[in-house]
Amino acid sequence: MPNRIGSIFAEKPNVGQSSTFVQFEQLYFCDCCAKRLHSELKVFQFLRDRCDGTWRTSRVNRLAKRKKKLIFAGLAALIGLLGGMLLLEIGLRIYVASRGWTPNCYVTGVAFFVPHEQAGHTMRPGLRMKSSAYDVTINSLGLRGEEIDVQKPDNGIRVMVMGGSSVFGYLVPDGQDSCCVLEEVMSKDERYGDSKVQVLNAGVPGYNMTQCRLRYESDLSKLNPDVVLMYLGWNDMKYLLQDPDSVDRTPPAPSLWTRTMATSVLYGVLRYRVFPPDSPVFVPPVSSSSNDEDLRTECETQFRNDLQSLVEAVRNSGALPVLSTQLMAAGASDPQLKRYLGDGAEQIEANERLGLWITQVIREEAERSHVPLIDVADKIECDSTHLGDAIHLTQFGHREVAICWAEGLSDALIKMEDGTPEQSGEKTELRREKESE
Repeated sequence: MPNRIGSIFAEKPNVGQSSTFVQFEQLYFCDCCAKRLHSELKVFQFLRDRCDGTWRTSRVNRLAKRKKKLIFAGLAALIGLLGGMLLLEIGLRIYVASRGWTPNCYVTGVAFFVPHEQAGHTMRPGLRMKSSAYDVTINSLGLRGEEIDVQKPDNGIRVMVMGGSSVFGYLVPDGQDSCCVLEEVMSKDERYGDSKVQVLNAGVPGYNMTQCRLRYESDLSKLNPDVVLMYLGWNDMKYLLQDPDSVDRTPPAPSLWTRTMATSVLYGVLRYRVFPPDSPVFVPPVSSSSNDEDLRTECETQFRNDLQSLVEAVRNSGALPVLSTQLMAAGASDPQLKRYLGDGAEQIEANERLGLWITQVIREEAERSHVPLIDVADKIECDSTHLGDAIHLTQFGHREVAICWAEGLSDALIKMEDGTPEQSGEKTELRREKESE
């Protein structure tokens, strides 16, 4: 009997159907041929399945090998890149060391600051920075200068100077800032007799009056200064035309990532030399250019309150507060200095009025609070020999300001010892109470 193999067909068109449809006529074979064909088909199907499986397996293997090669190539490139960066870092460290610089010489202000719980940020204790532009040492207490004992020397007079970068000494090396010069001048003054005069530089670049107060209350008052001289106001100028509730008066330190990266010389070169940020501007933003009439009452009140709060914090600690006006380009007749006040004539004029307003408020607050005033702005001529920009003193300027401070402080200290002014009597009583605790 013939057998039918259902998998073998011959095409034959079906009449009346579309040519796209075909009817398959089944082929018939004898039993012997059918069995043989069955066997061959099974072998064919087996080989086909094996071939499909092998192909899939080989494709997976090829993809896996390619993936391994890509991973290996990526790792090799990464290792090469890291190795190259390491060699560059070592080379740059050797270079800066040969120049007598420190590894943080390129990152400047980023290396200065660490977080502070109350004030937002403060000086990095133990910082050492030296470059072509900087020669800065910060002691373990976060003060610029050499190490000091927390305990005040016996028979000593401790003077603390608070403010921003003008006090810190932004443009001068160690030993040339106003505080160092003030200590030198006062130590030679015979009016102090055998008393050891110690002047502490508590300036922090960028600090406003609120930050000065918060840092003083949390950290600096523990040093028991006899006198706290406040040379400030400029850094609060930018708040005069902004809503007091919308500004952050305690800005944070740079992020942990930035501070960590700042330890790398290579990072400093790339970030601050190859791709430098915008140059710092020491004047209020362009939006602050307006007439005095635009100074809102709440901004003026806030400025006065901040100053009064700082004076009261110093007085409550038992120290004698002393205010000083600042030498700033706002009072300059030199057109080269005035150009630091803004980009155009209108902004320069507006910012000059703001600076003069700040100076006058400091004078008024000193009189209102019965606080000794050293009127630097009135006693020293504002020119390019004293200022390097809108607010920062030159080396000569630091010396002249220190001499002016020394004259004013000698009068205040003598009156304090005599107990003649009202505030001196208060100070002496507070100091006695504090020392008896």
